[in-house]
Amino acid sequence: MKMRVKTLTALVLLLFGVSAGWNARCMRSQAASMPDGSADFPVEFTDCVESIGVTLVSTALARAYVPARFILVGEGQPVTPLVVRTASCRGISVTGHEPKAGEIVQIGLVIVPPDGTGDINNYTLWYYSSDAELATQLRKVGLSAQHVPTIDYDYEANDNSLFVRVPQPGSPRLALFGTVQPSPDPAGSFLANWWQQVDAGSVKMSTNVPVINIGGAGLTLTTNPNGPLGQLIGSASTGFPLLQQFNTFTGAHMEVSVVLP
Repeated sequence: MKMRVKTLTALVLLLFGVSAGWNARCMRSQAASMPDGSADFPVEFTDCVESIGVTLVSTALARAYVPARFILVGEGQPVTPLVVRTASCRGISVTGHEPKAGEIVQIGLVIVPPDGTGDINNYTLWYYSSDAELATQLRKVGLSAQHVPTIDYDYEANDNSLFVRVPQPGSPRLALFGTVQPSPDPAGSFLANWWQQVDAGSVKMSTNVPVINIGGAGLTLTTNPNGPLGQLIGSASTGFPLLQQFNTFTGAHMEVSVVLP
């Protein structure tokens, strides 16, 4: 299981025919053009559950959402992976403030690592949080984070069901539901990087989970078929044929930074 965690990006790159040499050249050129900036702030997450789903969307449609400096892992292929992540934590602490319970939903496209780091790298399309402070701090550095105080997150351990809903003012609205299977066994550490281009350069949200338990899931995403998410997935709903997980972890640290052009 630990190998599965550590090689997620490598497996996706292999599936989509991205060569190691080409990948390394892209990493070096982008890392050289994007040194770390100074607008950093930390976020601590405690006692969290999360779902991860990876499906496939049209590369041509996805390309319109992603600036040219970021390289989709499905570049040159008809389809490319889309990631939908949901999380609920008993504690979210921004810049050392008192932790509060909260939820996060984020949707992005898997990209070649821009700076050579991370077990997975995604370009952020939509980011929602019920935590006002987190959403505000992210917007201050330019990320298009949405504060949605009424995100529904209902995980029922007695029947292993999960229901997540992003209502208004979230846009696009969505719901995710299905069954999950938590795992009692730790599967090593995990580093996830989520990126978004902003006026000052690029925002990088890098989350390090020192110990993560990786379970299974059977999930479905629904949204308005005429909205931007529905048009991207090409339907009112989708499953996650590439990957489905239900994970738990007691703590994680996210470092938010602005990477300069």
